[in-house]
Amino acid sequence: MVSEASSVNVSSPRESGYYMPAEWALHEGTWLQWPHDKTDHIHQLKLEHIWLMMVEALHVHENVHIIVWDEEHRDHVLSQLKYFGIGLERIDFYLIPTDDFWTRDNGPIFLLNQDGQPAITDWIFNGWGDRYAYKLDNRVPGIIGKNISLPVYTPPLVLEGGAVEVNGKGTFLGTRTSIIDPCRNPGKSQDEIEQILADYLGVDHFIWLTGAGRGECDIWGDDTDSHIDIIARFTGDTTVLYNWTDDESDPRYQMLNKHYQELQEARTESGKPLTLVPLPLPKHGVYRVTPLEGKKLSTLTDATYSNYLVANGVVLVPVFGNVYDERAKKIISEQFPDREVIGIDCVALNEDGGAIHCVTQQQPFAPGYKSD
Repeated sequence: MVSEASSVNVSSPRESGYYMPAEWALHEGTWLQWPHDKTDHIHQLKLEHIWLMMVEALHVHENVHIIVWDEEHRDHVLSQLKYFGIGLERIDFYLIPTDDFWTRDNGPIFLLNQDGQPAITDWIFNGWGDRYAYKLDNRVPGIIGKNISLPVYTPPLVLEGGAVEVNGKGTFLGTRTSIIDPCRNPGKSQDEIEQILADYLGVDHFIWLTGAGRGECDIWGDDTDSHIDIIARFTGDTTVLYNWTDDESDPRYQMLNKHYQELQEARTESGKPLTLVPLPLPKHGVYRVTPLEGKKLSTLTDATYSNYLVANGVVLVPVFGNVYDERAKKIISEQFPDREVIGIDCVALNEDGGAIHCVTQQQPFAPGYKSD
């Protein structure tokens, strides 16, 4: 379906030639939801420095669209940018109340058609299967569509952006547990889900990895039921970076080994096998310390280097003060040799369950399009 404000008169984006470009395609900009303390979480002071580092790196190369709670929140962010000497070139603000800051998951997924015209898909967001508050976050894509005058398509499917990986040529890569999930899409079969993804993302070929669902993925602090962006990422039409560890005692080892076997058997839309490049998990893992009945409990997090953002001229890679940080940056740099790789310290962010890719959403460049 298309929102009433849209001039598109067909039932799905694919019928108008829309598709989701690969992340490394040219960007118009990147969207961020700025951390705030207006809802149940207390994030702003803990995380704001990470958003400032992202803006500083991104706005040199592309627009940065910042979602803030209200005018007071916007003025605070402006004062922070000024204090840290970050110019306002290619930065703008949108006043949209949010529950949280995981823009990748609740924000819009942008499409282009064959004429280079953009559109928005507004998937149903239910807080990662009713884990967390989501009513404000679920409204964000539709509000953005109205603010920047784009057609808004509303697929009949619960889907988070971190569960979506495409090569821009028609192949979709994802995990079953994060999409074909009774807490997200009860009663929908894989065939039904694939048809919706095909209609609204313009894909026609699917590579499914097993993933890990509730209970299992909770062991390593993953609330997403194994989003693909913490498992494997396309870096080209047929090349995939996949997370790996040789440590068989790591609780993720069996899952990653299963995924490696599935990727070896996979083929792209053109029938070609994948070129697979291993990306190490942080050595010995990244842990968070949380209080429990007066004690401190150290638990493993879902930290991975694959939670990066590819932008114009740069790749923002999460780093953790880990011995494998430089090794991971080098591997990613080899995949994107025409971009500067910038490490962003994400320890504090990862304690909340994510990293760079989770809190960013790219808007592809559209010839002749300019937002209001």
